[in-house]
Amino acid sequence: MDLKGQHILSASQFDKKTLLELFKKAQEMEKILSNKGQSDLAFGKVMATLFFEPSTRTRFSFETAMMRLGGRVIANSDMVKTSSTMKMESLEDTGKTVSQMADIIVMRHPEAGSVGKLAFKSDVPVINAGDGPAQHPTQALLDVYTIWKSFGKLDELTIGMVGDLKNGRVPHSQCELLKQFDVNFIFVSPEGLKMPREIVGDLQDGGHYVEEVSELKVVISKMDVIAMTRVQKERFENEKDYEKYVGSYVLNNEMMTKAKNNAIVIHPLPRVDEISTEIDTDPRAKYFEQVKNGVAIRMALIAEVLGL
Repeated sequence: MDLKGQHILSASQFDKKTLLELFKKAQEMEKILSNKGQSDLAFGKVMATLFFEPSTRTRFSFETAMMRLGGRVIANSDMVKTSSTMKMESLEDTGKTVSQMADIIVMRHPEAGSVGKLAFKSDVPVINAGDGPAQHPTQALLDVYTIWKSFGKLDELTIGMVGDLKNGRVPHSQCELLKQFDVNFIFVSPEGLKMPREIVGDLQDGGHYVEEVSELKVVISKMDVIAMTRVQKERFENEKDYEKYVGSYVLNNEMMTKAKNNAIVIHPLPRVDEISTEIDTDPRAKYFEQVKNGVAIRMALIAEVLGL
């Protein structure tokens, strides 16, 4: 799949061949980062980052990636309060307007499908940096890239996903990418936060083994990848509903004694209480390494989308 000029709205856009090519390009970007830390591939190009929802890692990662490529960034990290949406400007018109000033747009928004609305009238590629509970394709890319780097492969692995699988856009996007490979899935969640039925059905229809349980301790020993995610407080209508689930799963040293010696732990961050800081020094913990990997994979994606 040729990514040049394409909007990147969903993880479903990537086929197996494109993923592996992108991962190899990310490794080339890592060499740039480890050697001189700077490229001129995107010299003269401008990225606009439009965030309608809070972000630390994703926004900084995209902006760092663009600057490491030699490009420049114009940013608005609080579009809700400081953009013309306050004057009732539509997302479509915002996209058309900003695309007259930038070569590529990165957007986050709390409503599913909103990035697609902005992309509809944009004259330049738009990358989805998270739209509500729907998709977060580049987070999934860096997660799967981290798995690929850790094991040297993606086939014949058992992927465990733990936590808020109903509202977590990251596990949804991870499933879209991982279903391209020969993997098994174990979903661990409370009954009220189970993976959406359409995603489970899609995986099963594709021939994947899917196990769903509510207790982590009974299945953690089967997992090659332990993908943790927080309970998505911002997706609940009230505090009481959120409080029912917070703290459902805590990954600590005791729990990790049940895990495989070569398993890895990933998390999109921020964490709340689902991963104890005591395992930060465990060599199986890869969540801070993921942040570094995110810069490389986003450099690769930006380069591909801009045709550099």
